[in-house]
Amino acid sequence: MAAIDGIKLYKSRKKCCSKCCSRKIQVKDKTVTEYYHRYVVLQMVGVTPALILDIEQVRKGETEVAAGLRLLKRFKKKMPRFIDVITLDALYLQDPFVRETLKLGYGMVIILKQENRELYQDADKLFQITPSLKTTNGVTTSSIQDIEGLTSWKQLDNPMRVVRSFEEKIKRERIAGKWTEREIEEDWRWAVIFPDDSKPPADLVKQWGHARWDEETRGFGELTQYWNLNHCYRHNPNAMLALLMTLFITFALTTVFFQRNLKPPMREGKTRLHLAR
Repeated sequence: MAAIDGIKLYKSRKKCCSKCCSRKIQVKDKTVTEYYHRYVVLQMVGVTPALILDIEQVRKGETEVAAGLRLLKRFKKKMPRFIDVITLDALYLQDPFVRETLKLGYGMVIILKQENRELYQDADKLFQITPSLKTTNGVTTSSIQDIEGLTSWKQLDNPMRVVRSFEEKIKRERIAGKWTEREIEEDWRWAVIFPDDSKPPADLVKQWGHARWDEETRGFGELTQYWNLNHCYRHNPNAMLALLMTLFITFALTTVFFQRNLKPPMREGKTRLHLAR
């Protein structure tokens, strides 16, 4: 399983190049132009190590979804049997993207958010009469519902599933120097679309849906905080892409070496950052 997500890097109000995107931002009482680069990244999720597999630059005037589809087509051609399922943000629940991704043979688990969608509304009504399966892992209690055969998305000929997970959990956080606990509720919904008759269990769909956050935490977050992901060594489109790919290879090699090569006594009390240093 892999995830696709977009990231903005190399923001500057002074330097720009032919492939920079731009936007107007408010700084105090002035409106200034900020330049930046956008990329979409394909990363393995739900596994260790969560390796970054490929990257594609979002062109000027292009959407993240269009760049993500171009990335998937290239990756499928190079590695046709490497991925089975793609987990995605609600942004990707669009007719052209879904159709083309089905042609590539990938299954999709996509967050369903827009309450004005017919698919969302129909599923919402059916959830009121659909029994739920309760699961718990000690911290989170989930009520999972599963609806199949939905045809509300008329532009798509493929029947769809919608899986819902209503979750109650205890969140522990530090406030004013003291650890406190509070109960929170989250209502997650995913559109599940496969090119064949595959029907993965609803609790597995839930795991796949939540695994998308690996790209934010074990990917972008870790690389930004500890590996200088957002540092622009040279403002040149080719140099930026080459340095990003070099960083991703280094990240992958050190991660695999630490997780798969070092013996447990050597890893004890140490982190991958220790090895990287």
